[in-house]
Amino acid sequence: MELKKWGVLGLAGALLISYNLGQSGLVALRSNDTEYPGTAKREAYGPSLGWLDRLARASEDQNRVKLDFSVMSSLMVAGLASGFKSQVANLLWMKSDEYWHQGLFTRQVPLMEAVVTLDPQFIDAWSTAGWHWAYNIYADIPTNPDYKKKGEAAIRAAQQNATDTGEDYLKRGANLNPDTYRLWFEWGWTRAEKAGKYDEETLEKYKIARTKTDAREVEQTQADGKTVKVQGLDVMGRTIGHLYERIPFFDKALDYYADELMKATPEQRAQLDAAGAYWRRYGSNYDVIVNSYSGGDATTKAQIQKLVPDVEKMVAAHAVRQQIAGQPGKDQPVGAYISITARYMPAWKMMEAGNIEGAIADMVGVMNANPKYTLQGLPVTAQVLELRGDAPAAIEAQLKAQRDFEKQSSQDLGLHFLATLYEKAATEAQKAGDQKKFMAYNRLAYETWYRSRERDALDFYALRNTRKYEDKYGFKAPAHIIKAVKESRKGGVPNAAPPVPPNVSGYYS
Repeated sequence: MELKKWGVLGLAGALLISYNLGQSGLVALRSNDTEYPGTAKREAYGPSLGWLDRLARASEDQNRVKLDFSVMSSLMVAGLASGFKSQVANLLWMKSDEYWHQGLFTRQVPLMEAVVTLDPQFIDAWSTAGWHWAYNIYADIPTNPDYKKKGEAAIRAAQQNATDTGEDYLKRGANLNPDTYRLWFEWGWTRAEKAGKYDEETLEKYKIARTKTDAREVEQTQADGKTVKVQGLDVMGRTIGHLYERIPFFDKALDYYADELMKATPEQRAQLDAAGAYWRRYGSNYDVIVNSYSGGDATTKAQIQKLVPDVEKMVAAHAVRQQIAGQPGKDQPVGAYISITARYMPAWKMMEAGNIEGAIADMVGVMNANPKYTLQGLPVTAQVLELRGDAPAAIEAQLKAQRDFEKQSSQDLGLHFLATLYEKAATEAQKAGDQKKFMAYNRLAYETWYRSRERDALDFYALRNTRKYEDKYGFKAPAHIIKAVKESRKGGVPNAAPPVPPNVSGYYS
């Protein structure tokens, strides 16, 4: 009986394969290659035998994960032969989920590949497969005894393969489901936040995702209990701006926030620039001065005007800031624009003018809240607080909070920018033929990326860059930086900023 069953299944499979191979246009029909030539756009109807075509051409399979239908039971094979591919895909999906809860990650691999092959429009399956490889399998590799025996190089290679495979799933899924934003976004996110690829290609994925009609859809429950889809915040737009910041492309970030997300006029943008300058001088709570002046009597206003001669301009700049931030979805772009203007644009402009040394000194100064470079007006803020009636201890606490805030908040982007400045300095030294200075700046760039990596274990961009330097120049992990950042955590918040600009000659080898 068993032999007869397998004979019938084998005959059915052979007939389907023969039929599929004899219909050269069948897969093209399913993929709409006639109507949409050169695309992977598919419809949700029609007899999809793409899985059978792939199985028949297994020897030519170029995908990172090979298709293996040996994971299916005889019942599933019978289901496929009968045309119930979606139902079989659902059964395989449930089995994959069972393995996930049992922690059997590697057993999920062939199941997930079979699922997305049988049901290419199964968005959750593509998403889960990409995440599973890039995150779960990636994280599991260093604890695997086999890889531990092989050493660090083998672990690194295996983890690289895991992120590449995760990206590949999301790439294939996005191209097979081009009209929904989700897989384009997750492809870009995995490239950036797991593979550490902060680049134009990742930006392109985000921008494609943002164009999709469902990019801002969120579900909302109404008073009658019904759930409807409505347009929510422009999360994709914010993600694009944030990536511009972290690369860092500060000029492009400002343009994107102003033009795309705020729709600011040139006049409004000039006022936001002014607000950033006031932040840099008086601290992020410069509005204490604005509010004290605006709400004060004639005597108070006169006193504040002596302390801050351009206080009227400060009030006007802050009013524009509040007016734009009060519009739906624009508070975050406004905050990002002003903080970039306050912390990074002075050094950015120095860099563009060719004054890289000045830019380095400025950036180190900002990350240390050095009054030579930033917060020069805090004593004035203290006087305004005193006029307001604040107690001396409360005033001192507010000033300390402002300094600490700038130190902590500026490092996330500041370390990326500082490393970039050292890289530019290395390029200039190379052009000048100064090999010692070239290597010194390369080491400084490496150590700065390492500072960022130690400060934030999820900064895979910094991790990727440190590895590039290690591979190219043989640099070793800087023990003094690792120790210093670790010690700083005892204070509750990690501090990875270098205390002073470096003596470059001290890095000559």
